[in-house]
Amino acid sequence: MATTTFGRRELRGLGIVAIGGQIQRLSDKMFLVKSQTTDAFYKVEWSRGKWSCECQDYVKRSESCKHIYAVNFLLALPQIVLSNTRALERKCPYCGSNKTILKGFRYNKSGAVRIRMCKICGRKFKDDLMRNGKGRSSALAVIAIDLFYKRLSLREIRNHLWQVYGVDKPVSTLHRWIVKLTKTMRKAVDGVTLELGDKWLGDETVVKVKGKEKYLWSIMDYETRRYVASLLTEGRGAKEALIVIKKAIRKGGKQPQKLVTDGLESYSRALKELPNNCIEHISNVGLAKQGDCNNNRLERLQGTIKNWTKAKRGLKSQSKTLLDGYHDYYNFIRPHMALSDKPPVNVNEGGRWLSFID
Repeated sequence: MATTTFGRRELRGLGIVAIGGQIQRLSDKMFLVKSQTTDAFYKVEWSRGKWSCECQDYVKRSESCKHIYAVNFLLALPQIVLSNTRALERKCPYCGSNKTILKGFRYNKSGAVRIRMCKICGRKFKDDLMRNGKGRSSALAVIAIDLFYKRLSLREIRNHLWQVYGVDKPVSTLHRWIVKLTKTMRKAVDGVTLELGDKWLGDETVVKVKGKEKYLWSIMDYETRRYVASLLTEGRGAKEALIVIKKAIRKGGKQPQKLVTDGLESYSRALKELPNNCIEHISNVGLAKQGDCNNNRLERLQGTIKNWTKAKRGLKSQSKTLLDGYHDYYNFIRPHMALSDKPPVNVNEGGRWLSFID
C-alpha cells in the first residue's frame, strides 16, 4: 500500500541509512542492522513474503520497525540517488502522459519503491529507473568509475557494490567496466578546446606502472586550474618535455606567455626547439608560500595522482588509458573547493553537453 507521508519509524530508518556503516548485507534476503542504543545487531530477514526483525519493537507489534525500513531504503538507494540527481521525464506506462505526480512508497523485497500517479488517467505505477538489466549495469558502471578515481581499490569497489546495491561482480568485470567507460569519456571530451589563461605550470613526477618507475608529465593552466596535458614516458629529457609542451599548445590552441616549472633543464632545452617560441620560461620554482610564481597548484595535483596510484599499488594494465581517464575526471567531473565545488571545465561549456555517462 502506498503512503503519502513518512511515519516516525520510516524517518528513523532513513536516519540509520544516513549515518552510514550501520547495515551489513549477508545475502539478498538477510541483513544485520546495528542497534542505535546498544552495540547489538538485529537480523532483518525476508521470509514468507515479508520482512521480519529480531528487535523488541517488531516482536511486540509484528509490523515494520525502523530496522526494516532502513533495509528497505538501503535497497532502494540506487533508485533514490538516480531520481534526485537527474531530471528525468516520468511518463505514464498506460496512457503515455508526462503529467505524473509522486504518490508515496510501497515496501517489498526490493526495497522502498517510489509510486507515481498519472494526472490524466489516474492510474498508479512504479517509478522504475534501474530495474532493467542494461540501465542498472550502466548506472553501476558510473558509480564504479567514480569510486575508482576517488582512490578506492577494485576490491573495495566490489565490496561497496555488494553491501549497498546487492550486486556482486568480480574485479575483472569492474576493471573492464572502468576501462570501457574511461575510453568513452576520453572520446567524448577529446574534441573540447580548453579556454586557458596566459600562464601555465609544468611539472613531472615518478609513478609506478607494472612495478617499474615512469615519469608522468603534466601541464596545468594557472588561472583556471585546468589540467591541460599529461604524458607518461620512460625518459626525462628535452624530447619528452617538448612532446608534452606541444600537446598542451595543441589542446589549448595557443602558446602561453609564461611557463612556470622546476629546475629541470629539459624544459629550457625543449623550449629552444619549439617553433615560433615566444614563451617566457620561469624555472627553478617549487612549493612556495608567497608570490604567484610557484608550482603549488600543480604540485598538489601531482601529489593527488601519486596517492591515487599508490592506493592501487601502482598501475598494472591499461595504465595509459587510466591515467588519461584521471586527466578527464579531474577536468570534467571532480569538484574543486577553490572553484565552489565545481570541476575546472563546465560540462556545458561551448554549448556542448558531455553525455558520456548515458
